[in-house]
Amino acid sequence: MRIVVKAILVTIFYLAYVPVNCAQTSKEVGSLFLSGKGVNEKKRGLEAKIYIYKGGDIIDEFQTTRIGKFDYEMPMQDSVALVIYAEGYVSKTLISTTKIHPARQSKDHLFPFFMDLHPIGRVPAHIDLERSVGRIKYFGGQFVYDNKFTEESNEDPKEFIKERKRLKVRTIDD
Repeated sequence: MRIVVKAILVTIFYLAYVPVNCAQTSKEVGSLFLSGKGVNEKKRGLEAKIYIYKGGDIIDEFQTTRIGKFDYEMPMQDSVALVIYAEGYVSKTLISTTKIHPARQSKDHLFPFFMDLHPIGRVPAHIDLERSVGRIKYFGGQFVYDNKFTEESNEDPKEFIKERKRLKVRTIDD
């Protein structure tokens, strides 16, 4: 009788833990680590505030270090807009999409970058517009800037700069 009771208890104990262990065999999802730094027009670190938006709502908000560095961990299969804001500077937005093939999402990825912030009222230089800013996408096994998006985004500022450089003084006769 003791052997039967012992066998039943071992079976119950075994059955109680096997489903839990089997349920945890699913693949762990990796993350994208955004490691950034906000810099001013002199390429020096600039303390700023970071806002993370998802679907028009702020989901996170934090301060950079005094030299402008910050880190943000983003889960795979997500999409957010990261806005960097500093008093007296034009804010910039970086759209990050981590929607990748499930076979590639188990690995963690790192994306280091700089965000150039320009004082309000200053016309950006040509080199400022050539730097990739805008959207991050997964391509070729890594996260990269979406250059096509950057080119399209910079068309309006480039036109604005051309107009500012060709200002004409006009007199109005009454």
